[in-house]
Amino acid sequence: MKSLILILLTGLVSFVATAQSPVVQAHLQPTNNIMVGQPVRLVVTVYVPNYFTGSPDFPEFEIENAVVVMPQDRPENSNTQMGGVRYAGITETYVIYPQQAGDFLIPAASIAVPYAIEPPKSATVRVHLPALTFHADVPVAARDLDYFLPTTSLTIQQKWSVPLKNIRVGDSIERTITVTASKMQAMLIPPLPLKAGDGIRIYPEDPIVQDQKTSRGDFIFGRRIQSAKYFIQKEGEYTLPPIELKWWNLSTNRLLTAILPAIRFSAAPNPGYVTELPPAQETEPVTPAKPVSPWKRYRSLLYKTAAFSIAAFLLLWLAWHLVPGVVRRLRLWNERGSHSESTYFRHFQSACEHNDAAQSYTLLLRWLALAYPGRSLEQVIRGQANSALYSEVNALGAAVFAYRGQNHWNGRRLSQLLNQLRNSHPSHSVAPQHLSELNPQNSQISMK
Repeated sequence: MKSLILILLTGLVSFVATAQSPVVQAHLQPTNNIMVGQPVRLVVTVYVPNYFTGSPDFPEFEIENAVVVMPQDRPENSNTQMGGVRYAGITETYVIYPQQAGDFLIPAASIAVPYAIEPPKSATVRVHLPALTFHADVPVAARDLDYFLPTTSLTIQQKWSVPLKNIRVGDSIERTITVTASKMQAMLIPPLPLKAGDGIRIYPEDPIVQDQKTSRGDFIFGRRIQSAKYFIQKEGEYTLPPIELKWWNLSTNRLLTAILPAIRFSAAPNPGYVTELPPAQETEPVTPAKPVSPWKRYRSLLYKTAAFSIAAFLLLWLAWHLVPGVVRRLRLWNERGSHSESTYFRHFQSACEHNDAAQSYTLLLRWLALAYPGRSLEQVIRGQANSALYSEVNALGAAVFAYRGQNHWNGRRLSQLLNQLRNSHPSHSVAPQHLSELNPQNSQISMK
């Protein structure tokens, strides 16, 4: 009997320990009927008992034949009940755009999660995100197309540099066609065929592609601007063929066609464009030149070509070895400026002034990682022996993870107390530091 009771107690303790460990959940939106180019959201949520003492290390994904947009805005805070235990949660959302039909694999990943295991004692454990799959396809009606263009709305417009009247031989006219598609990438808009009959030469220019996105990475619209110059070589009547662009309407699930109609105009002769050659001048007879060897004739050209080739090779070699380093240094300089201790603290004060508990919660952890590297918030606060500061930090944690409507937090006092703490250690703002381990999009803190 005693052995049975011992076994039951051991199992109960093991169950409670497991139930109170961090939990990761992930799902896709939508899960089926996904089309090429349609956004697929991967929603990942990490739950911990008590509260977070740092930022979960959310992974970065690379998926073959798909574009993955990393989270751009701050993570979402939440709380829930599991087995009678209150859990705090942090959610990140990725946006995935499949580029072609087929099966897609989101690989498994491991996430490091720091949390208060037995407050004030903290620990960092790893939770495992399982692999997920989804299938993207192209509707049957659009499978014979060379491209697939899914969108809720599409417009196609054109303009000419001058009216198509009084056109004469020798004129050059610029044509600009703009295609705008809602909720999709500009790179998926195909190039438009520009054709003309005999007597017109077309000089296309490099297209311009523009994407407009929200802070969450969702595409508002994609735009492709295609320009070309039409050079009129002969007089006569001309007809430029219509331009058609087929696209799939996501609202009605139908294949539609956007059309620019055919254009007709005439080109008049331009007598002043073609000039007569000047009359041949009388010249004195000259003695035929002696034959010159081919080597002497082309020697200068060969020397110039060799010199140009060597110079071009040296320039390419220098660009290959130097430009990446310069780009890396500029990028590093920019990142250091945006991730400096003073920048994070300034943003933290602004969030406190607006009484934004969730944003203040995130920025406090980011500032802490730079101002006190290697030290937890618990160690920093207790080291100051400041009961008022300890109380304000607890109030912040309660405001972030409390149920909605239960807390109305005021951040002015916490901002003042931390500013006093920061001023007592002026070395914190001497130089910017690069935040390498902490994900700036996911930083969270809470205390009880």
